[in-house]
Amino acid sequence: MIIKVDFVNIFISGITGKVGKLIAAALLVDKSLKLVGGSCSEKNINLGKDIALLVGKENIGINITHNIPKELKIDAIIDFSSPDGSVLMLQEAIKRQIPILIGTTGFNEDQLETIKNSGQKIPVLFAPNTSQGIALLKEILLKNKDSFTDVKSLHLEETHHAEKKDSPSGTALDLQRIVEEIFPNTSVSIESIRNGNNPGEHKLIFSFESEDLQITHKAKDRNLFTLGALKGIKWLSNKDPGLYSMQDIYS
Repeated sequence: MIIKVDFVNIFISGITGKVGKLIAAALLVDKSLKLVGGSCSEKNINLGKDIALLVGKENIGINITHNIPKELKIDAIIDFSSPDGSVLMLQEAIKRQIPILIGTTGFNEDQLETIKNSGQKIPVLFAPNTSQGIALLKEILLKNKDSFTDVKSLHLEETHHAEKKDSPSGTALDLQRIVEEIFPNTSVSIESIRNGNNPGEHKLIFSFESEDLQITHKAKDRNLFTLGALKGIKWLSNKDPGLYSMQDIYS
C-alpha cells in the first residue's frame, strides 16, 4: 500500500551527472524537499565523496553511494542515471512502495515495458524531458491535430551536446511516437546532431504542399530540467499508483 505523504526525503540516482548535480544543488536550498542521499556507478571517481562537494558546498555528512542503503529513510526517488540503473531503482522503489521520477533516456523495449508495468504498483512519473515547454508542445499537437490533416511529411531535427550517449534522444523518440499516433499514415524521420554544449533543441517540421511549418523547442540551459524535476516530484507526492507523464502535470 502506498502511504501518501508530503515529500521530505529525496534520493537522487545518478547524482554525479550533469542534471543530477543541478538537482542536488536545488534540493540543498529547497524548503519543502530534503536531499538525504545520492548514488553513482561503482567506477565513478565521486563514489564515497560528500554530496555537497559536487556543487561547491561545505560537507553535510552525506556520502555518495552505489545504491540506496537499507537503513536510509526516503520518501521518493529522482532518477537521472542509466537504463540499467533506472531498472534497479524501480525495483527498489517497488520494494519500499515509494514514488519515482525517471528522467533517464535510452531504454530498450524490454526496459520500457518494465517501466510501464511498474506503474501498476507505485506512482511512476516517466519523463524523458522534464521541461514545461516540451509538455506544452505535446498538448498543442494533441489538441490541434485536426488542423494538420493536409501535412505531406514530417521531419524532426534534434541537437544535443557532444557527450550525449543516446541517439536519437528520448525526447525525439517520444515526440515521434506521439506525432505518428496523431498522423497514423505519416512516418516521422529523425535527424540527430551531436556537437558543442547544446543542452537540447528539438525542431519539428511539418511539410505541406507549398509551405513548411516549423515548431522549435530550445533549452536555454539545463536548469529547466531541474525545475521540471522538482515540480514533478512534488506533484507526484499524493498520486495513486500509475504511469504518469509531464503532460499530466500541465493538462
